[in-house]
Amino acid sequence: MNIIIKNGKKKHSSEEVAEMLAHHNEQAAIREKHEYKEKSRELRKAAEGLREGKGGFRLESVMDARTYFRHEQQNPGSMSDDTYRQELLRDNPEIDCR
Repeated sequence: MNIIIKNGKKKHSSEEVAEMLAHHNEQAAIREKHEYKEKSRELRKAAEGLREGKGGFRLESVMDARTYFRHEQQNPGSMSDDTYRQELLRDNPEIDCR
């Protein structure tokens, strides 16, 4: 959620504000993608000790909250869908802990 607070300096039109926010969001997405693999590897390494679980408590994957919520936001209910999760693990081996 972005909150826009106008100040007394330069006035921007709604289109300019939308453009600036879009640019900011694009830059944030580029940074996130750049840092993603390294963060995923670090999380996976930290979770190696949790592999001992059995049944429903068996560790399947490890991902940061930002990634989880991005998938859930883009495809509501996707993280509850077994097929989607299997494809996600297949396409992103760095989060797969099976």
